[in-house]
Amino acid sequence: MRRRIAVSAVVLFILSLPPCGPCAFAQGARHSARLLPLPTPGKGLTLALHWDIDAYGNLDGGARRGYATDSVASAGLGLDTGALGAWRGGMFQLGLQAITSTHPSAYVGDAQTESNLDAPDQRQISALWYAQDLGRAKIRGGIMDVNNYFDVTGSADLLTNASFGITPTVTADVETPTYPAPSGGVMARLGPRNDDWLVGAYQGDPARRSTALRDGSFLVAERGWRDAATGFHLGIGAWYRRAAGTAPQPGSDWGLYTNIEHALPGLPRATAFVQLAGSPSAVNPVPAYLGAGIDIRNVTPAIRQVSLGMARAWIRDRSAETSVEATALLPLGDGGGIALQPDLQYVFHPSGFRPNALVVALRLHLTLY
Repeated sequence: MRRRIAVSAVVLFILSLPPCGPCAFAQGARHSARLLPLPTPGKGLTLALHWDIDAYGNLDGGARRGYATDSVASAGLGLDTGALGAWRGGMFQLGLQAITSTHPSAYVGDAQTESNLDAPDQRQISALWYAQDLGRAKIRGGIMDVNNYFDVTGSADLLTNASFGITPTVTADVETPTYPAPSGGVMARLGPRNDDWLVGAYQGDPARRSTALRDGSFLVAERGWRDAATGFHLGIGAWYRRAAGTAPQPGSDWGLYTNIEHALPGLPRATAFVQLAGSPSAVNPVPAYLGAGIDIRNVTPAIRQVSLGMARAWIRDRSAETSVEATALLPLGDGGGIALQPDLQYVFHPSGFRPNALVVALRLHLTLY
């Protein structure tokens, strides 16, 4: 029975890929992807409106069978102070977010979370910061998502399993200033972009922004190397969190991570990646993580991007949980403002003890402006 369900899911995933003809994708200027016919902002001003909607179905195994949805609408406003005639090198950004979710991971019961949009329903300020260039350094302060700058694997950005974003040895072990709870902090980039240091300090309890100075801190540092010619990227980082200890989390915790990306020889559109992370096994539910995959861009006019990935999280006192994912980005129409993303995941031992789960999903991307 399980084999029959798995074959049906794979067939469904393949049949969802449209023919090339009616779905040609044009990589034009940014405005060609806008669905709303609004005027272009003035010099120094940028606007963005994006809406992601998805549906996940757990067909077999996990906690229980069933279907769930996510919806995340995002709006952004950027101001370039130099272009506006003020001080050079300054940038202000405001982000707003509306999240509605019926929690797909509740059906799978996985530790890594198969949907990176799964979150409590809320309306929030997702970004409110100011950044200033100071020679070869950039200083930024305000409300920020730590995963916009630290522990980033760019070639894994299409995969919807949350492990391919910030590693689960961080998010599963401590309160982390990332989606759906970015928080106040300050950070700096030091050095040239291809050879830099990132350092940051964020509040210890991101869900309670009004207590930024009373509930400890989340500290993180990362050393990065990049080579645009070969597509190489190496990031090595460490984090430390100090906050009031509340069971089951300790008062202080720490961890290490590294991300490696490189274009495959002879395949300039394909990039392979590896993610490694660890934290003290005696106190953390997820002490070790390994992720790996491949990302292929501009496959055909009808398929802009294909990604395959494997995420394995070791769970303390239980079996390891392994998620295997395949997904594709399919632009609709000539402008690219609408795109479909079919997704297929198979999760071995969700949370280390549940039956293997088979998950299918479909995500709709709408670039409104």
